[in-house]
Amino acid sequence: MIVKALHANSAEGQEAIDALLARFETGDDSCTRSVTKIIDAVKTGGDEAVLSYARKFDSPDLDVGSMSVSAEEFRRAYELVDQQFLLTLEIAIERIETFHQREMEDSWLQTRDDGTIVGRLVRPVDSCGLYVPGGRSGSTPLVSSVLMNGIPAAIAGVQQRVMVTPPGTDGEVSPYL
Repeated sequence: MIVKALHANSAEGQEAIDALLARFETGDDSCTRSVTKIIDAVKTGGDEAVLSYARKFDSPDLDVGSMSVSAEEFRRAYELVDQQFLLTLEIAIERIETFHQREMEDSWLQTRDDGTIVGRLVRPVDSCGLYVPGGRSGSTPLVSSVLMNGIPAAIAGVQQRVMVTPPGTDGEVSPYL
């Protein structure tokens, strides 16, 4: 790969900057409005709003009693998945951890000549929610979503991590999750 040096104040440099910034422009606000409406509904309606949307998009028969997974269900799920999957999962976890641990090394502070302190401070939020898509009625659970969201949160030190995913047609969460 050849990297071409550009000066930001040149016409060519400004053109490159404009092209990069254009990649982040949103063309249609309808998605943002829809998501904002859902977030606001969950903020005000709590579990009932979550249930309403889950019934609408994923699981028509979902009830509040099936919104959490017990320790026994976790144990049983571990026994249901095959050993090759678990070995593959361990390798993936190790690789993802190694990658994201490097991000924790990037905190830095700098004092400028005028006394202004600038920098980057890497620290965790108190809690996070992990949504794991499962397709219609949980038929295609995305294990990668658990790994790629849960592992960085754990490494960062997020104390409370809550995962939600649609159940399968049998009302159960996939044992692979």
